Amino acid sequence: MEHAIGPFVQAYCVDCHSGDSAEAGLDFDKLLAAPSVPHRRLQWQRAVERIAAGEMPPADMGQPEAAERDAALAWLREELADPDCSQPQNPGRPTLRRLNRTEYQNTVRDLLGVEFDAHKTFPRDELGYGFDNNGDILSLPPVLLEKYLQAAEEISLKAIVSPEMISKPVQSAAWGELHGGAAARGVRGLFSSNGRIHAETPLQGAGTYLVRVKAFASQCGAEATKMRILYGDQELAHVDVPGELKEDPQTYVAQFEAEQGVAKLGVEMTNDAWEPMAADPNRRDRNLYILSIDVVGPTEALKPEHLSAAQRQLLEGGPTLQQWRTTDQWADATRGLVARLLGRGYRRPATKEEIDRIFSLVADAHDRGDSLERAMQLAVQAVLVSPQFLFIGDESLPAEAPSAEDAPRLAADANGQPVGEYELASRLSYFLWSSMPDDELLALAAEGRLREKLDTQIERLLNSPRADQLIRNFSEQWLETRKLETMQRSPQHFPEFDAALRDAFREETFRLVQDVVRNNLPLPTLLSADYSFVNGRLAKHYGMAEPTGDEFVRVSLPKERQAGILAHGSVLSVTAFEDRTSPVLRGKWVLDHLLADPPPPPPPDAGSLPDASGDLSHKTLRERLEMHRADPTCASCHKRMDPIGLAMENFDAVGRWRDTDAGQPIDASGELPDGRKLDGPASLRDVLLADYGRVRRSLAERLLIFSLGRGLEPYDTCAVNEVVAAAEANGDTFASMVRAVAKSTPFQQRGSVEGE
Repeated sequence: MEHAIGPFVQAYCVDCHSGDSAEAGLDFDKLLAAPSVPHRRLQWQRAVERIAAGEMPPADMGQPEAAERDAALAWLREELADPDCSQPQNPGRPTLRRLNRTEYQNTVRDLLGVEFDAHKTFPRDELGYGFDNNGDILSLPPVLLEKYLQAAEEISLKAIVSPEMISKPVQSAAWGELHGGAAARGVRGLFSSNGRIHAETPLQGAGTYLVRVKAFASQCGAEATKMRILYGDQELAHVDVPGELKEDPQTYVAQFEAEQGVAKLGVEMTNDAWEPMAADPNRRDRNLYILSIDVVGPTEALKPEHLSAAQRQLLEGGPTLQQWRTTDQWADATRGLVARLLGRGYRRPATKEEIDRIFSLVADAHDRGDSLERAMQLAVQAVLVSPQFLFIGDESLPAEAPSAEDAPRLAADANGQPVGEYELASRLSYFLWSSMPDDELLALAAEGRLREKLDTQIERLLNSPRADQLIRNFSEQWLETRKLETMQRSPQHFPEFDAALRDAFREETFRLVQDVVRNNLPLPTLLSADYSFVNGRLAKHYGMAEPTGDEFVRVSLPKERQAGILAHGSVLSVTAFEDRTSPVLRGKWVLDHLLADPPPPPPPDAGSLPDASGDLSHKTLRERLEMHRADPTCASCHKRMDPIGLAMENFDAVGRWRDTDAGQPIDASGELPDGRKLDGPASLRDVLLADYGRVRRSLAERLLIFSLGRGLEPYDTCAVNEVVAAAEANGDTFASMVRAVAKSTPFQQRGSVEGE
């Protein structure tokens, strides 16, 4: 490569573009050192565009002869030509990534039926390649792990109501009100040696009651002290009391049904022992110490009809209350509950070792006398902090072999293999729903038929209301309208700007994108729509007479706003400063987000726009911008950005139409580097629609990045080409692009090593 292009670069490029001070961050020394041009495809493509447009080298620098320029461009274009996509593609490196806040929140909702605000609990997720689901960025710092532990406990208590959580109404019988047993010296309690202690408690009515026994024990030998809890002569629980410290007594809870009247609640120790010669002097005498017996109820909270549907589902098929008390009938049924919870929480069947690990926590809870509900709360907590729940795309799991008919279609090169059907189910659901697979996806994966039914499932997922998650999460990050969450405006310049207007901006853009997606409209509608969705607050802000209420309704727009998202207050606000518009930011936004051709960062000595003060107070923004870009180091980038941004200058920093700036008429005209003229937002709309092939490709790249949770590499070029071609051939709809992404090699396969 150095022999072919090196002399040209050395002669015309490296003086400004090399080393740590390389202008625009473009270091040609590094580009020349890369194994090939495609390894630095994006940088070389932009270099070709700038050279071909005559923007580089700058006019005040030495210029190549036309033949020399043409030869360099021809060689680079040949090197940058699309790869042979008829050969098996490299699917790229595997992506193992953490759930972001939105995905965590939605997954908890769909797994446990719990509404949990992850955005208020967890720190903001960082962005990678413009999205917050990038596996290279989503780290797991200690502070987040601590918050996961806290969240798991909070969520488990919301998901499952346990007897231990119910505390009212209560009647207490402390140690002095208990009958039987004997006083223990130095201990505020009673102890029992295979005897019974009881309390007599009046019950106010028929219903479900709970008995709570606060106790600790002294131990003898290897076996823990055992305690029975009784209602009359009916055994309610038979539990271990392993605690040895009187400073840390434990509470044991049992449940019973009773009629109105006086209840006799008793406690017995069942394995008294004394070994005076035991080697450990602290384990020679086994005794049970009872500090109090409380009765809670009557309560309706534990009745099946009062439990949430999610709790009933979580515990369906589990042991009965009577089975949970016995030592030989509870285990198999409870193990089934754990296996089902893990299968849904891990989004695949759990292994025996994984089930054993969580079941051991449940068994420990059973042995110490916890209720089934409390034991399952612990299981839920363990699942919510497990890597199998928190991470998507565990490449350590073996992928299922494809069927004979799928194998040719899914053939991978030496660096890749088809992902398993369960992993494919997760990829689909987190792409389209930002949440876990539902039962239908998991069932098809279990049958090995998900790929066979892929088109049907994509259609089903897209038609579901849950697909609004894709519409919102993708579009708001692609267009950067999510920034409205925290955006502020100068009260001095824009006193009418408030949270209600900010929310209305955001909702307008979401509803337009939603309308295009849900109604299968051509994607160019996003730039050409002559309609929008506004409420009374937004209509008033835009100077429209209707509507007047709080509901968002579809309206026809005045001519100056018939430019789709380009005329939305959301886009116009996030591309402006707090107190004024910015043609530079707006031009950069169009180049970056719509054309995938962002300008390089400004050089360190670029300076800033002159203030509109003193002698410049009468100058328009356009005039001050012309003063700024008079510097040759700034001119090349501004030549691309400024005409685009100035075409939108009739919209102020909060999206209102205006005709003057600094008391002078606004001049929204401009000329692009290729000679095309602009004059106002309608002309910019028309230029972008005429150049829609670039917009389509940019959108395809962004959607592929979002779906994969990683940035794109040179080996993804064929996948992008296929997505673009499929969209263009199928009505240019969002659904056609989504289908193509879901069928692409990087989505369907996973690489075993870093791709070349």
